[in-house]
Amino acid sequence: MPSTHLPVRWLQNRSLPLLVGLCSGALAFLLAWLVIDVSHTKARTEIAAQAQSHLLQIRDRLDRQLQSTLSVPETVAAFVSAQGYMSPEIFASVVGRLLESRVNIRNLALAPDNVISDIYPRLGNEKALGLRYLDNPQQRGAVERSIQTRRTVVAGPIPLVQGGLGIVSRTPVFLSKPPGSPAMAEPRYWGIVSLTVNADALFAEVGLNVEQMGFQVAARGLDAMGAQGAVFIGRAGLFDEKPVTLDVPLPGGGNWTLGAVPVVGWKAAGSAPALVVTLAYVFALLLGVLSAWLVRAHQQVLALASHDRLTGLPNRRLFEDRLSQAVLAAHRDRRAGALLLVDLDGFKAINDSKGHGCGDQVLMHVGRRLAELARANDTAARLGGDEFGLVLNAVASPQAALEVAHRVLRDIGAPIRLDNGEYVLVGLSIGIAVFQGDATEALPALIERADQALYASKRSGRGKATVAASADRPADTT
Repeated sequence: MPSTHLPVRWLQNRSLPLLVGLCSGALAFLLAWLVIDVSHTKARTEIAAQAQSHLLQIRDRLDRQLQSTLSVPETVAAFVSAQGYMSPEIFASVVGRLLESRVNIRNLALAPDNVISDIYPRLGNEKALGLRYLDNPQQRGAVERSIQTRRTVVAGPIPLVQGGLGIVSRTPVFLSKPPGSPAMAEPRYWGIVSLTVNADALFAEVGLNVEQMGFQVAARGLDAMGAQGAVFIGRAGLFDEKPVTLDVPLPGGGNWTLGAVPVVGWKAAGSAPALVVTLAYVFALLLGVLSAWLVRAHQQVLALASHDRLTGLPNRRLFEDRLSQAVLAAHRDRRAGALLLVDLDGFKAINDSKGHGCGDQVLMHVGRRLAELARANDTAARLGGDEFGLVLNAVASPQAALEVAHRVLRDIGAPIRLDNGEYVLVGLSIGIAVFQGDATEALPALIERADQALYASKRSGRGKATVAASADRPADTT
């Protein structure tokens, strides 16, 4: 029995190229998507690092500005703490010199007992005189916190009494202990030195209120409330866009939170060029099409190797493989099958009288009719020349195989219409060999039995079907 099998039926399935093309195309699409996604992720990570660096630069500039600016009220507070008071003339002179080069400072005020008594410059700030901090809800909290912590506290940006927005620092003043006072005595609270900074000018100087390096920046944390505070610079919605954030610690505790997102948004930031993405997906599509074409080409090669070119039926090689499988299946399932060898009678005369073209048409008609008679599990084949074969995968009895042979004689023996409109009749003889399931039979021996039955049909007058003799049955010609 042959042990080598040709490609199984599923390999010749007409849907296989489409399935392979779809699978390979899908895998290529997935790979392209993964590569593009990894590229996007890497690019966005780099952009996030750039945003972090940008915020660090802003925070560094802001820290330097705040430290420089807050040195002014702390200097004035140290003077008042040492002297116990500051006359209007000295206040105007000292503060005037301190503020000469600091364009961001709007004013500086003295508030003994938390009530503004003097302010520099006075021009334009007259409305602030007499303001009681503890009576003002917007400013009371910062003042009380500065007294409790004994440290400068930064609040804001807040609306100012004199108009506009400002960042306000509150520096508490505690009078120095006079000589001879008890060591355990607490320094006496004097009041507040208040500094107001032009918030817009300060933010512009440090680059907080403009788009830079491809980033939008916003800040929140009104009154040093950090992430819980309101947004006071930039778009409020920016903090809903997964920004890169950075805290800015403020004197006296608390902080502001800076946030940055790309101007074009995270979705577009770091995206591969549209042309690259398009080419990647086009390549994936082409790969799918190419895979389908290769499978189809392979199927065609297999078909050429295993099928007759003229009739499209399996050739002798594939026929013998199918016959071998049918014999093994019959033995395994303990049932019977049958081999029918069909030979055309008088075909040479048709070839000689009407030409090989008409002869080919006859063979194609015979092959089509034989294939129509075969069941789903049967195999009709052209074995060469005018010889055909039919493997019946399962038959109930030798008589059932003979009935199939009679249908073959009837259908193939019917007139055949040629392309030129003529009709021809072709005769045929059939030899039948039934293989039983009790024991396997060598393929050459089985074919030889069917061949002998075919010759018996021809000797008996042709147009006949003969069942080959077996161990328990003599030959039967009808």
